[in-house]
Amino acid sequence: MDMKIIAVAVAKGGVGKSMVTRSLATAAALAGMNVLAIDMDTQQTTTQWGRRRTNPLPLVRFSTENDLSDELGRARAAGCELVLIDTPPARSSEAPAAVEVADYVLIPCSADIEAFEQLPRTARLARTSGIPAAAILNLATPNSRSEEEAARGVFEALELRMAPSVLHRYKVHRDAARMGLSAQEIEPDSKAAAEIAALWVWICAELHISTSALVHKEVV
Repeated sequence: MDMKIIAVAVAKGGVGKSMVTRSLATAAALAGMNVLAIDMDTQQTTTQWGRRRTNPLPLVRFSTENDLSDELGRARAAGCELVLIDTPPARSSEAPAAVEVADYVLIPCSADIEAFEQLPRTARLARTSGIPAAAILNLATPNSRSEEEAARGVFEALELRMAPSVLHRYKVHRDAARMGLSAQEIEPDSKAAAEIAALWVWICAELHISTSALVHKEVV
C-alpha cells in the first residue's frame, strides 16, 4: 500500500488537533499499521505525548517545514503506511506545507464562533491545493444535538464535508493524554473510544486503507 498522508489543520488553536492526531495514530497502530505522527507545532504537544508513552508505537517525530520532505522520505523508505501531521494554529507556513503534501485534510472544529470564523481559511487552502478535506466536530457537549446542527449548517455553507463521527468532550481524553495514551487504550469500551473507532473506520474508507492483515512494523 502506498503511504497515505493526512494533515490535521485549522487556524484556530484549542480545538483538539493534537488529540485527533494522536487518537487516529493510535487507532492505526492498534490496527497493525506502520504509522508516523509528525508534530509541526512548536508547542510540541504531540511530541511530549509521544515521550510519555511506554509503547514505541505510533512513532512520533517533530519536524520543521524545512525538514518535512526529508522526514516523509525516510518514512516512505521504511515502509510507513500512514502519516498524520499535527499542524500549529494561527498564521504560519507549516500548515500550508503539510496540506501541500497531504492526501487528505482533516479540519477539527469546536462548536463556537471563534472556531467557525477560522474555518474558511483552511477550507480555501485545501480547496486551492486540490486536496480532499472534511471537518470534524470536536469537543462537542455530550447529549446535545444543537451544537451538531449548528456546525453542520456552517460546514454546509462553506461546502465543507462533515465527518460522520462527532467527537464529544470526554474527560478520558485528558486523562489518557497525561499518561501518554489514548482513550481507546485506557478505556476501550468507553463512548470516547467508540467515537474514535468510528472516525478511524470512516478515514480508512475515505483513503481506501485496508487493515485486514497485520504488517511488519519498522522504526523510521
